[in-house]
Amino acid sequence: MSVLLGAEERRAPLEEGYVVLPGAVPRARVEHALRAINASLGEEGIPRDDLPRMRAQTFCPELVRAPLLLELYGGTPLASLAQAAIGRPRAPTVAQIALRFPSADAATAEPRPHIDGIPQPLNGVDPGAIYHFTAVAAVFLSDVDGPYQGNFTVWPGTHRALAAHFAAHGTDVLLAGFPPIALPPPRQLAVRAGDVLLAHYLLAHAAAPNRGPHIRYAVFFRLLHQTHDPSSTDTMVDLWREWEGLVSDG
Repeated sequence: MSVLLGAEERRAPLEEGYVVLPGAVPRARVEHALRAINASLGEEGIPRDDLPRMRAQTFCPELVRAPLLLELYGGTPLASLAQAAIGRPRAPTVAQIALRFPSADAATAEPRPHIDGIPQPLNGVDPGAIYHFTAVAAVFLSDVDGPYQGNFTVWPGTHRALAAHFAAHGTDVLLAGFPPIALPPPRQLAVRAGDVLLAHYLLAHAAAPNRGPHIRYAVFFRLLHQTHDPSSTDTMVDLWREWEGLVSDG
């Protein structure tokens, strides 16, 4: 399936920072990935002491380079969506398996915005470094049909606000924490298994607490444009340099 960007598909990432493509991943492929993840959880288990690190990095680390996980990107319309928006994305070579388990505490705190790649305890990013990229892509493997079910949560438009803040103050301010920008109300996304998301790297996001009865399953990919330079933060103030499909005249 080839994805063409119509007016709405262009407007959403430009203005809000993300776009969702419903039902892009076939049910059989979703179930194949779920089976592998659940088999890993059943066979390997999750040592309690490893939970914080796995939340910050990935669950089921032995699967992150498995073809059946990488094909959630390369073998589905998500790759076509990324190509249509970014123009020349590199194919990801690693997946992040992101699970959100139900919380025993119904009064769990509200989600707090962040962007990825900032050094935090346990997330594997070197102190003083900013691991920036072009876009985050997600494949949702379970239905999330109401709020506070581990929803991927976004603050629409914050990609533009953050770029303006970095242009004025530099990107190193991130190393002191999330910048004090004005935030719109958060939006907890309701999705179905098989839906995919493509979001700008600078879009503030978080996972809502899971007060429901089921685990939220998702697989994330960090996407890089072919010309992305990890040694420069220029793209953090030049929003659309690596989004050729959105800014082209075609």
